[in-house]
Amino acid sequence: MAQKRYKVGDNRDLGTCTACGNVIVIEAENDLFKPQRCGNPVRLKDGAWLCGSCLRKLRVKFPQRYAAVGKPMTQPYETVSELTAEDARRELGSIHAFQEDLRERYGFRQAAFYVENIQTQKAGLLKPPYVTVTGHVIYGAFYPLDEVCIGPGGEQQYKICCLDYPHRNLPLDDLKIDRLTGKLVIDKAWADGGEEAAFVFRDKGLNLRPGDVLVKG
Repeated sequence: MAQKRYKVGDNRDLGTCTACGNVIVIEAENDLFKPQRCGNPVRLKDGAWLCGSCLRKLRVKFPQRYAAVGKPMTQPYETVSELTAEDARRELGSIHAFQEDLRERYGFRQAAFYVENIQTQKAGLLKPPYVTVTGHVIYGAFYPLDEVCIGPGGEQQYKICCLDYPHRNLPLDDLKIDRLTGKLVIDKAWADGGEEAAFVFRDKGLNLRPGDVLVKG
């Protein structure tokens, strides 16, 4: 029997989410499944499916990581996939309290980001460099042009020029960034709690180190 080839517009029903019961339907595109900004569903350790909405909630406690799948290519890996359906339901029941504890730890700021790596790219004569800060969102959400500072009590404020995908390592220039929206031509519109992400700054005075925490609000 010939294998069905999925086309743009086709849908595939994966059944229901093991945690919330919502039906999981995703659209296929060129034999691959089209990413959904709410988060693609993830298959758990015991074969059950978790919808993108429940996945986003659990990422705060089980952060997304990028893993090498071939040089120099990296892909996001969901650590939630190491849970069973029973584990996922139990963790979702306590995730609100876990997030409130995080907010208290970081001074009830709107969002917090942990810095893991910093790369600087020159931008030309008399222009501020592009500083790409890679790490993961501890909780909350960050958007292009957000004002952030270092640490819960930090007084120095910096503006995120744009967001980028971590480990993409493509050169940046002024033509790739919309100055009004702070969005890249290939745009990552926002970064949620538990997601690995890259913030790009244009500031000569930026003084960051791995291990620092950026907070918003």
